[in-house]
Amino acid sequence: MRKFRLLGLLLVSGLVTGCAQVISGDTEEILVETSPKSAAQCTLQNGRGSWGVLSTPAKATILRSTTPLNVACRTAEGWNGSATIPSSVGALAYADAVTVVGAAVETQTGAAYEYPNRLNIPLQAPADLRNPRGQFGADGGRFIAPPPETVADRSRQNDDNVATRFQTLRVLLDDGLITAEEYNSRRGANLGALLRYGVAPPARDLERPAPPPQALVARLRYLAAAYAEHSISAAEQASERTVILDGLLPLQSIRRADPPPPIKDQLQLAAEIGRIERMLTAHVITEKEAAGERVRITQALDSANQAEEAAARAASGMAAVSLMPAPVSGVGIALSTHSSEAQAKRIWAGLQKVYPAQLGSLKLALKKVPRPHRPSHWRITAGPVADYATATALCKTLSKQGNACEATSFGE
Repeated sequence: MRKFRLLGLLLVSGLVTGCAQVISGDTEEILVETSPKSAAQCTLQNGRGSWGVLSTPAKATILRSTTPLNVACRTAEGWNGSATIPSSVGALAYADAVTVVGAAVETQTGAAYEYPNRLNIPLQAPADLRNPRGQFGADGGRFIAPPPETVADRSRQNDDNVATRFQTLRVLLDDGLITAEEYNSRRGANLGALLRYGVAPPARDLERPAPPPQALVARLRYLAAAYAEHSISAAEQASERTVILDGLLPLQSIRRADPPPPIKDQLQLAAEIGRIERMLTAHVITEKEAAGERVRITQALDSANQAEEAAARAASGMAAVSLMPAPVSGVGIALSTHSSEAQAKRIWAGLQKVYPAQLGSLKLALKKVPRPHRPSHWRITAGPVADYATATALCKTLSKQGNACEATSFGE
């Protein structure tokens, strides 16, 4: 009887080993490069999903698939290129063939297939930079060496590192190594790294490079297998697992990152909007989150302009300018202020999309804010609501999301 039990254990162990090879091969890390230009945003897509690279050269962790990998890249200056990379059966897949279960699962999921671990996507210049011979530059077709790394380059690399951490967390969820509750709680605790002006600052140092996603996946799978085989205790597994996940995105952190720099001009506003678009490309924020963040950074610039105006008036001894009165027809809420009527209407349309339950049924009434010797501003007011208590409660809800809001009279 003991011989049969031992044989059974060996068979089970062989199956577990085969399955472990299958699971560990489900993801692949690919270095994406572009030439002759770098700092390109790229999208990678196959039959099992899509992934983003914020600024080449950079690595992306993708799911293996039997389908080709489509890669499209573009720089801020308009250089663009694309490629279709076929998948092929990996060498390790032949070793798995001795395990019938492993071979079948790999063939179904695509884990037996792989792509080259390094891709170089050639980019073409925009039409207005090409000469008649199809070469670039004025030096006989040779490419000019790129300039030294700038502050913007370092900022992009930091954003890349932050995005990779959130992408890795998603891989862990998709692979069943963490629960949906763990994913949501750890993402929520550090969402300020992605939405800097709408959420409280995240844990410190998230812009530093994290361990490769494959290393985290492999270690967590090992811990799960070791616990299942009773090689380690539940406490040992839980303890090391927590340390690994806290190193990626801490659930609780005593040291918080510094708040983002205040937005004082249109150049900063444009740069931050560009950052939001890169995070969208990396698939680490949703369209709704991006829309809300755009509204908040625009409001941040409006607030800075108002503060500057108030300081200038105080310095010159002028009294504060009140809003032009409007016919009162009820109670409403006062929101952000903008430099033009058209801009105010666009922001209002965006707010209604972000907060349909709170603002979808309200009407817009713009109030003109005159400024001596300077163009007037336009303040968004919305209403009507039942009473001031309702307006105050509504403002409390919006303020929690980082929106300036106060109860006021509403006039159409």
